[in-house]
Amino acid sequence: MRLGILGGTFDPIHFGHLKVAESCLKKLNLNLILFIPSGNPPLKKVSADYIHRLKMLKLALKGYTHFKVVELEKKRFDNQPTYTYNTLKTIKKLYPKAYRFFLIGEDNVPELKKWYRYKELFKYAEFIVLTRNVNSKKSWTNLEYYDKLKFVNTPLIDISSNTIRNNVMNNLPIKGLLPKNVENYIKENKLYSKLIN
Repeated sequence: MRLGILGGTFDPIHFGHLKVAESCLKKLNLNLILFIPSGNPPLKKVSADYIHRLKMLKLALKGYTHFKVVELEKKRFDNQPTYTYNTLKTIKKLYPKAYRFFLIGEDNVPELKKWYRYKELFKYAEFIVLTRNVNSKKSWTNLEYYDKLKFVNTPLIDISSNTIRNNVMNNLPIKGLLPKNVENYIKENKLYSKLIN
């Protein structure tokens, strides 16, 4: 089994995430991609609570037979950080015979050295860097873990969770940026703002 692992805050999930995952499914010949919403990431702030991000993710993945939501990072205590190291260890136990690919954005490459026990991460999965520019990898050749990374070109999709949150905050449309059921969920639960058109 060839297993993709895609973690993130998904704050909120949008078409960019889905298109990139679809591209990886084909390019890496994956059987399944696990979507893992971050619990309490130590290096990134989240706007929506875990339960909301989890529900939006489940709504967005309805109908995708090769995508699965896995709840491994639900925070038990408000101040407890959740680490990729622990998540990858757990996935190895859950899928011991799978060939595991951990999918990360290129913005994470220089940040990896800040991750908890980062030197040990590579034994749990092959690290796949999703890049939109083949030449960008040249800027990271000096990193000590460069040879442990594999680069895969992904489609350029100009959508970000930050843009969606800002649009909601400023009462601007978000239609077409994310699945309709996720858009409705944001409206119904008044996420990111009190008002949405």
